[in-house]
Amino acid sequence: MCTPYTVHPDLKEHDAKMIQKVITINDNIHMAYAYSPSNATLIEGDDGCILIDTLPTIEFAEPVVEEFKKITDKPIKAIIYTHVHPDHISGVRAFVDEEDVKAGKVEIIALDDLVPSLVRDSGVLAPVLARRAMYTFGFQLPLNDQGNVSTGCGPANVPGRRSFIAPTKTFSKQLDIEICGVKLQLLHVPSETDDQVVVWLPEDKLLISADVLQGQTFPNIYALRGTSFRDPMTWVDGIDRLRRMEPDTLIPHHGPPVEGAAEVEDVLTAYRDSMQYLHDQTVRRMNQGYAPDEIMEEITMPAHLAEHEWLGEYYGSYKHSAPAIYGGYVGWFDGDPVTLDPKPRTERAQSYVELMGGRDQVLAKAKEAFHDGDFQWAAEIATWNVKADTSDTESKQLKADALRQWGYAQKNINWRNWALTTALELEDALTPPKGMPFGGPDSLRNFPSKSLLKLLTVRLKAEDAMELHRTVTFNITDTDEACALEIRKGVCQFHPDASKSQDIALHFDRAFLIKLFLGQTSYADGIAAGEVSIDGSEQEFSEFISLFEQPSMDMAITVR
Repeated sequence: MCTPYTVHPDLKEHDAKMIQKVITINDNIHMAYAYSPSNATLIEGDDGCILIDTLPTIEFAEPVVEEFKKITDKPIKAIIYTHVHPDHISGVRAFVDEEDVKAGKVEIIALDDLVPSLVRDSGVLAPVLARRAMYTFGFQLPLNDQGNVSTGCGPANVPGRRSFIAPTKTFSKQLDIEICGVKLQLLHVPSETDDQVVVWLPEDKLLISADVLQGQTFPNIYALRGTSFRDPMTWVDGIDRLRRMEPDTLIPHHGPPVEGAAEVEDVLTAYRDSMQYLHDQTVRRMNQGYAPDEIMEEITMPAHLAEHEWLGEYYGSYKHSAPAIYGGYVGWFDGDPVTLDPKPRTERAQSYVELMGGRDQVLAKAKEAFHDGDFQWAAEIATWNVKADTSDTESKQLKADALRQWGYAQKNINWRNWALTTALELEDALTPPKGMPFGGPDSLRNFPSKSLLKLLTVRLKAEDAMELHRTVTFNITDTDEACALEIRKGVCQFHPDASKSQDIALHFDRAFLIKLFLGQTSYADGIAAGEVSIDGSEQEFSEFISLFEQPSMDMAITVR
């Protein structure tokens, strides 16, 4: 028995609404809708234009550039980044030339926390977050009904060339500004991200809400790709700020515009009510002692919200949001002490398989569930065989088949993409991701030098460094910066200043450091080429630096 379709009918109907077009509002405001997973908005002023957000990649942005040129030949004189997510900032080089930015012809405006947020998001956890994003967005799935069909809040996301040009003007909390004769208020509204900025045009009573609203979908309170806690009540407070502005027109950067004060109020109110309802009813059950899986079983949404046009579970879902609220308040422990010190993963799985009658019996039960159409249960049963022996090809294939059928039945795109991509992993059909996990070379070039070197602390192969105590100072000559890394019996401590008790000191410029982290050179090559000078033993430094792993996105997520 198989799922009778490969795309859930509700998801197919939802995706069919996403027809790319430029929507003009009030004659001078042009929203590029459904050209990519996110939207961009061009505001025409007296002698130039203001661009709000730049789409995910240069490839996504280029058709929008051409469409905007058909509307106006006025140059872009300002770009506003609404927040740090790559789908809003990474197409910038398609719209403007960096030399024009450097020359002051184009101003790029963002919250003062945007670049620090970029460093946080693209730094310590970059490899695993990039890998998990590949599952979330279905980057390795075919672009058809058996694979990547959309993002749930916009068209399908596909990899491409990412770019970034750093802001030339930053602000905190609020910026009132006039650009090309257009009066704007930029407001910091923490919500989906801590650095979220909305753009208010008071004379038009028009609000560009960025990702405070994520489109015609229940909000993604927890992102399966991995995020820190998104406090739903902070998000609700942000939406209430927007409601108090009483906009006549709402332009979200996922989803279509909303016109008419009553219509805007309806969408904003329903959106915030859905989040508060989920939050309050989750906390209510937490206070009754419920565990996360019990809360997942209990939580539903009232009909007036569940059936609202802007609240289908296409991107976010109740079931994967409620446990995040639980964890955000009290952490991962569900209250059962058996989870505190369980048997090792493989040994535990082997014990379960033995308890269930052995590998063949487990496989037979999984096949039975599959043929009965209970695909989730079939995949869950087969998982015990896979965990017990990750080389069990037959069990892996059965789990892949079950997940694929289960994925086809999901209207939530995150669930679908994770199921279909995991099926490829189980079939050994994923190819190693190309590129770098930092979001692109442009992003890395904006990392502070010390932040780059501090990343090494979480790459230390501690098991190989238990007998070592050694300190290396790194001097960046052209920026007059210095910091140190001290390996001390399995721990690498970062010192933000030069160490007084250094064993070795290196000297190089920032250009070499960037090439190093882009994988274009090595310390050994730099020393040989005269780009790096060293005080101390080259052999001891070679031993020191060999204790750090190179980052890689080629990792197993499910087959472990």
